[in-house]
Amino acid sequence: MIKFTPKRYTQSQLSKIFASQSNRTSAELKFIWNNHTDNNSLRLSLIGYQFIIKELKLNVYQFDLTKPLTNKHLLQLERLFPGPYYYWNRTSKFIVLDEQDASWLQLMGGDLASYLQNLEDNT
Repeated sequence: MIKFTPKRYTQSQLSKIFASQSNRTSAELKFIWNNHTDNNSLRLSLIGYQFIIKELKLNVYQFDLTKPLTNKHLLQLERLFPGPYYYWNRTSKFIVLDEQDASWLQLMGGDLASYLQNLEDNT
């Protein structure tokens, strides 16, 4: 059975877009990703998050999580979350860059765990 992947972009596609907007090369932006060895992982590193905010000045949507994410949730994020995101477990803040992702999370009452389980069940 072939599983559907909800990812809209890959790291390399986004790196090319970000590079063109910042007059840098894609290779220079390799470290904006938390897991730069997996082209499908869209989790931003702290450097990447700061780059998005300060240099690209993109809109971000922040959600305060009531409890830290479990390992299961982190794996679901890696596999299933459709757009770029930033999560820092010290603050339990989850930040998305895509308005559509933010809208879905808002409709789910900011419950990221339920949203991820929904993605898991329907992909």
